[in-house]
Amino acid sequence: MNLKSTKPVCLILILLMAFLFVSRSGAKAQSLTGLSGGYSIPTADFQKDKTIFFGYSYLNSKYYNLYSDGKNYSYSLGYFAITFLPFAEVSVRVTYPNGFNADHENIIIGDRMISGRLQPLKERKYLPSVVIGLQGFYKTTGGDDLLNIDGKGASFFNSSYIVLTKNIHPKSILGKIGISAGYGTDIIAANTYQFIGFFGGISISPKNMDYLELMLEYDADKWNTGLRLTILKHIVLLAGLEGMDAFSFGINYRFLLP
Repeated sequence: MNLKSTKPVCLILILLMAFLFVSRSGAKAQSLTGLSGGYSIPTADFQKDKTIFFGYSYLNSKYYNLYSDGKNYSYSLGYFAITFLPFAEVSVRVTYPNGFNADHENIIIGDRMISGRLQPLKERKYLPSVVIGLQGFYKTTGGDDLLNIDGKGASFFNSSYIVLTKNIHPKSILGKIGISAGYGTDIIAANTYQFIGFFGGISISPKNMDYLELMLEYDADKWNTGLRLTILKHIVLLAGLEGMDAFSFGINYRFLLP
């Protein structure tokens, strides 16, 4: 049996079973990147003050070619994120290319990333919330030419962006509609980038089902679609298709500090 081909089927079954344990807590949570957002893109939504997340994401190999050896790897992401003050969010993440160490003499831990977000404007009745983000501004050092930028360090998945989000609550079967739009730049030198140019998306939560979120987005490069499901108040499942054809997923655990 091909284990790779069974991954999407297994996760879909898990998601269906999870509906038996859904919570009324909102589905707002981390994106595939480990920061607050949609399926993949950042949004201006913020978690409650003192919210902590631990999570894992799996990125399909189809749309990620980060290293100069010409091979596309799938990626495993482990991250920790905290919202505090309550207008700031910080994330620490390690991204490992699955199978990389087996193909090279130099052993790597993976790309270590520090990211931050500030929310200077909160959402109001007629105004959207605004977030400014720096993703991957820290460069790791060491390694070989596959990892370094002119010998000065490595930085992947980099982006500097601003994003706006407005949530609408129509009196219909749609309990909440979230609309986000942003723009990212490559002003910080890096190996690779994400969200460079205009990006945006829409999310929908059905009425009385705020634990479920359906998403459609454009990440400045391709269209993605996904869903997010909150179970047992603390566990958040994320699954979808990058480029509408590459299956990627994530899971995280959240809680509030006292």
